[in-house]
Amino acid sequence: MDKDQVLNIKKTNIDKLIEFFHAIRIIHDSKTLIDTGKFYQITTIFGQLRALLTDKTKERNKELKPLFEIARILESEILIYYMPDTLELDLPFISEGLLLHISSLPVSIEKQLPSQEQISLEEYLDIEIVKYKGEAYKTFQIINSLSDKFGGSHYDTKVPQHLIELVSFGINNQPILHNLVIQIANLFVKIGLNLVKKISDFEIYVNIFPDSFSIEENYFFDYFLPNSNNSRITLYCIQGKLRLYLCDLLGRCVNLEVEQMLEVKTSYLLNISHRITYDLKSEIKIGKDGINILDQVINEPLLMLNEIHSYQGYFNRSQEREFQEFEFDIGEIIIRSIVDGDKNRSEIFNYLLKKEQKGMIYFNKKSYGQSAPGERDIKMTGQVESKEQ
Repeated sequence: MDKDQVLNIKKTNIDKLIEFFHAIRIIHDSKTLIDTGKFYQITTIFGQLRALLTDKTKERNKELKPLFEIARILESEILIYYMPDTLELDLPFISEGLLLHISSLPVSIEKQLPSQEQISLEEYLDIEIVKYKGEAYKTFQIINSLSDKFGGSHYDTKVPQHLIELVSFGINNQPILHNLVIQIANLFVKIGLNLVKKISDFEIYVNIFPDSFSIEENYFFDYFLPNSNNSRITLYCIQGKLRLYLCDLLGRCVNLEVEQMLEVKTSYLLNISHRITYDLKSEIKIGKDGINILDQVINEPLLMLNEIHSYQGYFNRSQEREFQEFEFDIGEIIIRSIVDGDKNRSEIFNYLLKKEQKGMIYFNKKSYGQSAPGERDIKMTGQVESKEQ
């Protein structure tokens, strides 16, 4: 990963990321159930939005809202687009006798309408978006009041009467504010996934040249994250069949095998990628010399950590097995977040293909390399040669 991308995600921050990921999945699943007619799931959304956006959690004498704390950890600014309320400016007579007015919709990450303006999410929570019987209410007040009214975990008996009336206001027995909150929930899921994808999506580019295979598992590299639920990124093969083993921060693992065989004395440029999709699945791909040889979709999204310098890295060995009867060359490894655009991806391929076998490291039998968490240098053990030809 590039130096400027290292975020130093510590154990406590990983715990926060896991909790945040669970919250995204809860809201996403509740929305899916609502679409099937189980509208009672809206109460779950009220409670989750309150907990993530408007409640304040005290930590070390600081008041932090979970969504914005995750954004701070990942060094991300949350900007959205909303529709400013210009009704009273455009039609000054309208306010007299106005019963209910809801503004700000649509809210979105990308600009959808010319009249939308950009604003930070934190500012949006403090904007007056609803007027009812002469009273104006801010976004955070609407979220809190809906949570209180419909069984939220932080029930408040001091909610103003007009606000209680407002959250019950409906058409055909359907509270009118529910659609507003569902739009905010949709927005939150996209914002939340963008934050999670920033730390979980990754691509690996590596040149390998197998010299000979042994009858056991032959490990090219094994990245193991200490003090986690065995989180791991491992590339290995069994008698020439390539395998990718991934284990996420929650301890959920997949072991994928490529049907196509690798041959000895042959150079391969491999591209391995993992990304979380917006329908909350994991998409895993492996390419060989620019041709896709594996495309797997996992219904349970994996919460990976792409900050590779946090891992203990091993080359020509695994964490468990120190020595192996395997010989191969390995070239430059590029590990980073997902590369956007075919042009950028082609530039990486061309860069690595031009290097061919120049600068590759040759691991003899019983030799290996390792890098400690937080370090970029690889310490070599045994007979390891550098090929400069």
